Parts: sequence; C-alpha cells; structure tokens
Amino acid sequence: MKGPIVSIDVSNGNSHFQCFTQRGTKMGKVHRISHTVEGFNCLKSKIEELEKKTNEEVVAVYEATGVYTKPLERFLEKNEIKQYSISPLQSAKQRKTEIHNKKTDKKDPESIAEVYYIKELREDEKEADLYHELRTANRVYEDCLVHLRKYKVTFQSHLSIVFPGYMKLFQDGYSQISLQLLEMYPHPDRLKNKQPEKVAKKLNKQTDHSFEVCLKTAEKAIEFANKTYPDCDKEDAWVAVLVDDIHHLQDTMEEAEAKLDKIIELAKATPYYSIILSIDGIGPNLASRIIAEFGDISKFKTRGAMVAYVGNDPNRAESGDIEGYHLSISKKGNKRLRCILYLAVTCSIRSRKENPINAFYQKKRQQSTPLKSKAAKVACITKLIRTIHGMCKTGTVFTS
Repeated sequence: MKGPIVSIDVSNGNSHFQCFTQRGTKMGKVHRISHTVEGFNCLKSKIEELEKKTNEEVVAVYEATGVYTKPLERFLEKNEIKQYSISPLQSAKQRKTEIHNKKTDKKDPESIAEVYYIKELREDEKEADLYHELRTANRVYEDCLVHLRKYKVTFQSHLSIVFPGYMKLFQDGYSQISLQLLEMYPHPDRLKNKQPEKVAKKLNKQTDHSFEVCLKTAEKAIEFANKTYPDCDKEDAWVAVLVDDIHHLQDTMEEAEAKLDKIIELAKATPYYSIILSIDGIGPNLASRIIAEFGDISKFKTRGAMVAYVGNDPNRAESGDIEGYHLSISKKGNKRLRCILYLAVTCSIRSRKENPINAFYQKKRQQSTPLKSKAAKVACITKLIRTIHGMCKTGTVFTS
C-alpha cells in the first residue's frame, strides 16, 4: 500500500503518532497526545497539514488494543478519516525483522507504518448498529455470568456449613423450588419435624410448581433434615449469611436471564438466527451468542477467514523433512467464540443425532491415530465454522 498516512501507537488514555508522506519518509517528529478534545484536535490539524503538503487523502493506521482504541476510532469516524487497524502481532513481527529490535513509544509508529506499506490491509468498516448492540449485550451478559459463578462458589461453601448435603436432594440445586425452600428453612433444625403438607402449601404459593411436586419435595427435604448434621446452630450468624447468599443468587440469575432474553430478541432480527438455530445441539442461547460474537457473517469472504477470526486455525512449523502438521491451534482470535462453539459441538455430540458434525467427531476418534475427545471436539469446531459460513452464504438450513 502507498500514500500519506498518520501512524498511531495507542495506549491507555494517550497515543503517540507520526506522519509519513510515503514509505520511509517522515513529516515532522513523533507527537504525544492525550485522548481529550485538545489532543484529538492536534491530531486533526497534523492530518490536515499532511493533506495540504501531499494533495492526497491521508489515512490513519493504528495498532488495535481493545477498549483503548475506542476513543480514537470514534474520532476518526466522526471526522470521516479512512482508518486501518493492525494487530499487535503484526507490528511485533515487523519489529523482529529489524536489526535493532527496540520497542519504544517513539519507535512503534515506524513499525506500524511499515506494516501498512508492505501489507495489503482491508479498510475498517463500521458494523451495523444491530450487531454492535448485540455484541455489547453479550459481553455484559458474560460479565454477569462471571459474578454468578463467584456467588455460586461462595454459596456452596456456606451451605456446607449450615445445611450439608442439601444440593444432592435436587437434580438442579439452583432451581426455583430448591432456593425457595432453602430460603424459607435455611437450617435443618428449622425444617425437621415439620408437617410436609404445610411446607408444601407455603412452597406452592412461592413457586410455579404444582402442590403434588411441592409435597414430594417437602417430604424428601424433611426426611433429609432429620439425618444431616450441620456445623452450626439454627441461630448462628452463618444462617443469616446463607440467606443473603440466596438473595444474591436469585437476583443475579434473574438479571442474567433478562440479559439473555434481550440477546435472543436482538439476534432474531438478523438473517442468520433461524439458520444457525437449525443446527443440532444449538438452541436460542448459543445461536444468539454465536451471532453476537461473529457479527455480520457476510464480512467473512472465505471460510478460512472465519476460522482465523475464532483462532481455530492450526499452527504450522515446517522445517526440512518435518511437515509441521497436527500442531495445536493458534488461539489468536476470539476466545469467547471458541468457548461458545466448543459448547455447541459438545451439545451436538451429546444429542447422538446422525449429522455431519457427529460423523466427523467419530471419524477423528476412530482414525488410525485417534484423537483424544477434546482434540476431536476442537477439530469439530472448524467443521462447524465452515458449515455456518456455507449455510449463511447460501441461506440454507442444517440437514442431518
């Protein structure tokens, strides 16, 4: 690529930039600006100065550094300045080719500029607002799940003191009926010798379950309460702590469910939702979150680009007679997507339905040098990505 550029090394709250009229020809020195109105106005004036000198359109090139680049992206977009982003890996590789491999704030813009001039980069395109909102909603939902997991760990720790063994009574210890019963009777001594009918009646009013289900649950819980031996008395401070844990869990679970409902609602407005939902093992949860992280799938021109975006592309290391195949995946991609797609593959395999994904898994497990289960599932992720790409490009649904 060629032409005048402004090369920007982005940091947290500030950036260093340098102007280039062409490859190897600098205009002025390296400037340091803060991400403020004054700082961005300084950047804008230098870009205008460069345009006047060269009589050509100036483009901005910067190293993508996650949330740190967002203010810069917004500034460039609002001022209609064409922008290109490069990955930190690309600039790092470029620095290694230099004889004096130095990384400094003043040197980095040169490395970034060199990547632009020797590589064929694609101009950054702004995604539709729907996909931006969808991705943001999914990131917030995943943060909520992180908090929920922490609450669950704390809850189980305190439960083992106050009501040991309680979770074994239920198939899902975090179900509505399980937490509601524990909230009403947070200590075995408060539940033992109670009449099952009275407990069931109270439980029936507080949950969506029928009286018969509540009665069976009450009888089982009362029987267990008479057997278990807690580590504290029913008036101990740990009991109040456990009740607080239950409230935190209930609130966070409701919040997570509401956020997931919003993600699904947004995903339904995309042309890919019904297509991805048709794949065996993928429900509304996974389908909507896959779309949230991929964004507009039409931006991926090839299946390989989609696989590389996930970071599921294989490493290659050829040397002499060594072919370099069968190495681990690069993992230089969207780690959230890898986790979601791994769940999707696992669900598909558990369904035991006859489909291309499961057939591919069995093939990898039964070949002459069989892969372990996890490695075979990772291989299936690539198969699934290619399937999704083909389906979304042609508008066809999944067939077993």
